[in-house]
Amino acid sequence: MKRAEQKTVEDMIKNLIYDVGIGTGDDTAYYLAKGFRVVVIEADPLLVKEVSRRFEKEIAIGDLTVLGVGISDREGSFPFWVCDSKREWSTFDVAVVQEKRAESGVDFRQVTIPCRRFRSVLEEFGTPYYLKLDIEGNEIYCLRDLIDSDLPDYVSFEKTVRWPVESLTILRNHGYRGFKLISQKAYLPVEYPPSREQRRYERAGSLLKSRNMFSRMVRKVGLQGWLQRYVDSARYRPDWAFPLGSSGPFGEETPGRWHTFEEILLTLEKANSSFAAREPSVFWADKGSSFWADFHVKK
Repeated sequence: MKRAEQKTVEDMIKNLIYDVGIGTGDDTAYYLAKGFRVVVIEADPLLVKEVSRRFEKEIAIGDLTVLGVGISDREGSFPFWVCDSKREWSTFDVAVVQEKRAESGVDFRQVTIPCRRFRSVLEEFGTPYYLKLDIEGNEIYCLRDLIDSDLPDYVSFEKTVRWPVESLTILRNHGYRGFKLISQKAYLPVEYPPSREQRRYERAGSLLKSRNMFSRMVRKVGLQGWLQRYVDSARYRPDWAFPLGSSGPFGEETPGRWHTFEEILLTLEKANSSFAAREPSVFWADKGSSFWADFHVKK
């Protein structure tokens, strides 16, 4: 391959993102707006139809490819449980179905969906610059199919109950060295001691709720909106408002510091312990909420 042709291929891969588990489609919208090409992998047939309609133009010009398949540890067609009331909870994982039913009393119905090994998708479309995973328990099958010679620069995946340590260990063994845990409730880094971003967010929230003289004066002169924007600026990137349910920023745009492997395991242990004790936190409500967060990893 000539040098110019090789550079073109490298640039194309550097410009590629995989959105595995599309949810509302708002993450894909963000990636496309930033100029990336996107490969969407989504098992839910209804979500596939919705995203195909929403991004019809991007599909037509080749910026977006939509694969209506699930990811599994083997090729074939397998049972998939659809949650009509919360489509983002649909899953291949029976344990997730049982957990959601116990927590929320929601119902699921079973359909059959074609599935692929993640390695076959990588071989067809190339290794992405960033790999976003949110497929309710099957993220592990994507991570197990990565190989040392062909790795994304950045990976994110939901903090699942079943395989968080194995998932982090797989990535550490592939040579990834930077780790973060980002809360999806406020898009803040989970750190001990608290990060600068968390402290700022908490101070701003306290001003909104406080009944002291300064806060009362701010509200009286009509600056409540300024205070709210101050709070939001600690949660959202200034140039993009992520709707609830989005994975949010990725890579170097995520807040907080990169942890070592050993540090992130300690952070996860402390956060899980604090959540189990229902200690007050900006990362969850006191009662009846989940600890919803994503790991972000870099080489």
